[in-house]
Parts: sequence; C-alpha cells; structure tokens
Amino acid sequence: MAKPVALWLVVGIVIGLVIGAGASYAILAGAKGTGGVAAAGTPTPTSTAAAPTGGSTLPSEIPIGAILPLTGDLSGYGEKWKYALQLAEEDINAYVQKLGLNVRFEITDYIEDTKTSEEGAIAAIQTLAAKGVKVVLGPGASASVAAVQNYVNSNKIVIISPSSTAISLALPGDYIFRTVTTDAFQAKAIAKMLWSRGVRKAAVIYRNDDWGVGLFNNFKDEFEGLGGRVDGVPYDPKAEDLSSEVRTLSDKVSALGVGADTAVLLISFEEDGIKILMAAENDPVLTQVKWFGCDGTACSTKILEAIGDAVATKFSGLPSTLFAPTESPKREEFVEKFKARFHMEPDAYSHNIYDAAWIAALTIIEVGKYDGEAIKEALPEVAARYFGVSGWVVLNENGDRAFGDYTIFAIAIEDGKPTWKPVGAYISSTDEIQWFTGA
Repeated sequence: MAKPVALWLVVGIVIGLVIGAGASYAILAGAKGTGGVAAAGTPTPTSTAAAPTGGSTLPSEIPIGAILPLTGDLSGYGEKWKYALQLAEEDINAYVQKLGLNVRFEITDYIEDTKTSEEGAIAAIQTLAAKGVKVVLGPGASASVAAVQNYVNSNKIVIISPSSTAISLALPGDYIFRTVTTDAFQAKAIAKMLWSRGVRKAAVIYRNDDWGVGLFNNFKDEFEGLGGRVDGVPYDPKAEDLSSEVRTLSDKVSALGVGADTAVLLISFEEDGIKILMAAENDPVLTQVKWFGCDGTACSTKILEAIGDAVATKFSGLPSTLFAPTESPKREEFVEKFKARFHMEPDAYSHNIYDAAWIAALTIIEVGKYDGEAIKEALPEVAARYFGVSGWVVLNENGDRAFGDYTIFAIAIEDGKPTWKPVGAYISSTDEIQWFTGA
C-alpha cells in the first residue's frame, strides 16, 4: 500500500530504548540522534539507569483509562481503537516484565463508552476519575474533548486523544494532549486535494460543532487563498433527518454552477454522513458534481456497508483525507499483528492510540509516581523521544502532534464489492498532493 513518507524521516536508523524503574530513557528521534523503540511489539532495552532520588512510588497495578466512542456516530472507529489498546496493554506489560519492574499496566479494564456525545464523555471521565485514574486515552471527537476539558484540568487528569483535530483545542499548558495533527494541516490538505482535481468552487456541508465549524472555516481560508470560492451549509449533528439541509446544499451547488470545477465537501462523521449521502443519492444536481470527504469519513466501514456502491458510482468515490502513519518496519509489524488477531485493517487512529498508550506508560515509569501533574509535565519530553507505529510523535507547544502527512482514500469497486483504496497523498513538507497511478 503506497503511502507518503515525510522528508524528515531518517530511514534505517537503529532504534534503542533505555529505561529503568522510574529512570531515564532514550527513544528514537531521528535526526536529533536519540534512540527509539526496537520492534512494533516490545521495545528492547540496551541498558538501565539508576532510580531517581527518592525511588519509585508506583503501585503494583497502574491504570491507564480510555474513553472511546464504542457506540454512536464514531463507533466504527471506536471498535478498532479498543482492539489496538488490547495489543498495547500486552506489549507494554511484556516490556515491563523484561525490565524486571514489579508493576503491571491495566488498560482494557478501564475502558468507558463516550457514546460519541459530550454527555457520554463527561460521564465516562467521571467514572474513571472515581476509580482514581490519572491518565486517560481519548476521547475521539473534538466536541467530546471540549466537554471534558474543564473537568480534566481541574482534577489534574491527563488525556491523550488519538483523533481530536479541532484547532480551538490547541491550547498551551492544559492537561490535553493529541497524537494527531490539528485541522490546520488537514484544511491545507483538503484545499490542495480539491484544487489539484480542477475544483474552483466548493459547496461544503458540515457538522455544526467545534470540529466541523473549525475545519470548515480553515478550509474556506485555505481554498479562497488559492483563488477558489466557498459556500457552506451547517447542520445539527444530532438531527435525525437532514433532507432539508441536503436540499439547501443542492441549491448552493446550482448557484455556484454545475460543472467540472464545482464540488461538494462533506465534513461529517459516519452515521450523519450516511444520512447526507442517502438523501443526496437521487438528487439530479448533487450527483453531477465531484464529492470529497475528510477524516470523519475516510475508511469508514459503516459508510462502506451502508452506501458504498453508490459512493463509488455517484459520489466520485468520496476521496477523503486521513492522517498517515509513517511507513516503517514497526508499523508493518503492528498492522500484520492487528490483522492476524482481529481480522481487519487498523485505521490511522488505531496507530495513534497504540502509541498514546506507550507514551503514557513510559512517562509514568519515567516520573516514578502515579501523579497527574508530574505526568503532564514530563509527557512532552517523553513523546519527543518516541518513535512508534505511527511515526515520530513530536508534540508542539500546545501538546498536539507537530507535523504529519495525509493519505487520501476513496471507495472503489473491486471484485464486485466496494472497498476503500489509497488513491493519493498530501505531503506537508512540500505542501503538495501526489495522486497514485491510476487514481
């Protein structure tokens, strides 16, 4: 599977990990010459260091919680993230055992369902807090992250989201970290994707929430900066019927002018995206223009199963951008292990949440105590030295992934069945789109 490889990646470096009981570590950071994790499963230490002054005060069982969208609009992704955490728990504990540390990390016993809602996210984080959990992986949606923001800051609970991309959450000094790039990157990728396909006028239908509004506004700025024209239709993500908004979208497309230089951009999650696509399926205007999507639709199994055939034939395959894990032997081993165990392909955010679990565990070992404030302060430095299955996890001053590329996926018919296929890539270092052969 062809994927972009960022120019900054140093290929073939030997990765090493140095860690002790609450001790120093050295994890691969490419050009800076620091070490990294040896294999996708279990890192191999090259040496150990003395424990910090005062020794470790870690409990024998260390909980790392997770609040995931196991039901609701993102449940198709949440299932995979749960599987990725099963692998992370096994691999982390195998590594800890090799170190001879008398601790065990517990993740899968501390997973709560956010139901892809703000209320569900708050209930989930409160449940884990009542159990004494100080580090939580997730939630998935930016609206859910925003919902728990004040609570985690007040209670000094670190959260690491694998998929929240809203720029409004890019704040320094808080307890929120994200192992994915923000929509400042994705907006550029989408704008360049449309522009490279000859689109000069875009009608956008988007979720009226923190994530949807933010991505729409940033895309609008980027696309108009290229010389394009943008009009938008917001919708209530909780609405059961979106046919009225789809009719408005059709009117917007008509006003822009139906033609090869006009397109629709869908900024949605899985289930609301299905509603919109089904409502547009027989619209004589909307089926005459190109359609594009984003990370809320890319590789969605729900969209594939519900309307995949129509997307492939009537909606241009819905080319959608998705954060691209860096190609490496670590990533290949993770993918093969995931597929063999769970009989499905892991999505990009499965890589991110697996790495988030590792960063959390390594930080806890480094600080030598299970304390939210201490973990928060040390985590960025640990992440900066970590090369995982998603690549080099360097965080910026806001605690978000500092850089990354995007793969463009589209639905095509293969052997009579619809399937998501990689058709192109956005390379952030050059700000360019590369379309794969035949795409």
